[in-house]
Amino acid sequence: MSTNYIIREATDADYPQILAIYRYCWDEYFKDTPDNYEKVLGYLKEAFDKREGYFNFWVCDNGEGEIYGWQSCLQVFNSPLRKGYNGEISTYIRHDKQNGLVAERIRRKVIDEVLKNSSLMMLWAHIDPSNTVSQKLAVHWGFTKAVEIPNSPYYQRNGLWIKLLK
Repeated sequence: MSTNYIIREATDADYPQILAIYRYCWDEYFKDTPDNYEKVLGYLKEAFDKREGYFNFWVCDNGEGEIYGWQSCLQVFNSPLRKGYNGEISTYIRHDKQNGLVAERIRRKVIDEVLKNSSLMMLWAHIDPSNTVSQKLAVHWGFTKAVEIPNSPYYQRNGLWIKLLK
């Protein structure tokens, strides 16, 4: 039997599965869950509740509401001259679907179709330098590592990656 991969904008009903995937990734892959973990989860909910246009969340589901992964694009700057032109990409895939297919399908729809045709000029991503899988994926998606930030919140070091859209 083949697997359906439907990429669509997230709905309010999707949030519990989005949160579960996010929590799994934090709990399993990050060495030090932050002391203010509940506050971080609150920030995720706040971002989810403020989704609008291309500053949004998208999910990959099986056509029956079972979510395999999600991607969000959040606004980076609020300066009047920068607002609406830069987005931060986050991608989280369910642990049993981390075979590359889900992330690639989400990327094709969200980055290559939706965001490429938006007013956004640049995408940003933050990747822990020890996360070599995500770094390889970022290169494959056309991102370039711009800088490594020491003493970044929640990471010892944090890589800042960028992708020009225009």
